[in-house]
Amino acid sequence: MAKFCDKQLDLDAKVIEFTFSDGTVVTADIGALSQEIQLQLMMHGASQKLGDSYASAKGNVAEGVASLEKTIDTLKSGSWTAGRADGETKPRTTELAEALARIKGIDIAAAQAAVEAADEDKRKTLRSHPKVKAVIAAIRAEKAARKAEKSEGAEDLDV
Repeated sequence: MAKFCDKQLDLDAKVIEFTFSDGTVVTADIGALSQEIQLQLMMHGASQKLGDSYASAKGNVAEGVASLEKTIDTLKSGSWTAGRADGETKPRTTELAEALARIKGIDIAAAQAAVEAADEDKRKTLRSHPKVKAVIAAIRAEKAARKAEKSEGAEDLDV
């Protein structure tokens, strides 16, 4: 199935080209916009990028802060992404990092960095360790309990 809309960015020309699945092409010349609108777009994009960095924290403040600070540092260093190869997706490591932090008694940011530095085989080995599995199960149970506490209407369940 064809992608609904593909976006191509030309940073030098300040142009974004949108190509829809039916072949329709729409070009947005960002350079032609006023400086005020360009600034608003920049701030919106920054807010979105930085907000995305902690979206997977799911209420874990320490993890969210660590992710946000890491993204800010990455941007300050002049890099858009945190050391990933082109086309490579970042593995989901939040539960694993949290489990390792609890087991080892280390900071979540240090655990997250260690997990991200590990190759996929090492992450699989860590995830399969019985103690890590048990702590991940506990983390998931805690998240489910928090979600249940926030939910309303349980008394209306027809059982």
